[in-house]
Amino acid sequence: MNIKTILLAFICGITISTAVEADDHAPAEQRPVEIWTCSFNDGKSMKDLDAWYEDFNAFANSMTNSRVSSFIWVPNFASDLDRADVVLTFGFPSLTAMGQTMDEFFGSEGGSALFATYQEILDCSAREIWQVSQRRSVN
Repeated sequence: MNIKTILLAFICGITISTAVEADDHAPAEQRPVEIWTCSFNDGKSMKDLDAWYEDFNAFANSMTNSRVSSFIWVPNFASDLDRADVVLTFGFPSLTAMGQTMDEFFGSEGGSALFATYQEILDCSAREIWQVSQRRSVN
């Protein structure tokens, strides 16, 4: 495993900790997190992504399978600062919930339109799905 993979797994675990509730006596179950590593297309910026998230959140709230959390990571220090402008994460309570949410999002006219806008804003060089489990929570 290289240092980027280890660091990404560590950050991913920290990032979704607010979305995962754990018992103080046992590790939490693993939860899937989808990770998109992206750069802004020419003429696009965080302002465009923020506007997209407003539309995405409104649409997600209307979905039957809306149990998805999302974070934007912006690199402040990384081994390769040119690798990406942002990393977006989408966390789900289970693989089943992830599949249901993705089916509903990508299988709908509204979700497809949102994804087309997403692609106008971002050029994503990587898309991964990781299983994460919380090991420590700070209250």
